[in-house]
Amino acid sequence: MSSRVIKENQKLVLSLYRRCLRSALQCPKFSNREMMLKYTRSKFGDNKEYNVKDFDTVELLLKQGEEELTSMNQYHQMRELKKKGEEPDHDKIFGVDH
Repeated sequence: MSSRVIKENQKLVLSLYRRCLRSALQCPKFSNREMMLKYTRSKFGDNKEYNVKDFDTVELLLKQGEEELTSMNQYHQMRELKKKGEEPDHDKIFGVDH
């Protein structure tokens, strides 16, 4: 079972990595784009040392990565709305329910 879980986690990590790189590439300024690409590569590189059989840590790191990706994408959404001259609905973008 553990080899199947390890392979599934590897797919999830690779998918998250690709989505983070794509999100970083959406930064309009070259310097911001390069900074976000370096940050993404650094974060994933730093976490290469974890034991792939430490499922709790892998799950935690995936969750943290998804949260950071969500934040990056929320920034992109707000920037696009402002670019169009629209006022961003912060509650909708950040998923706030009233």
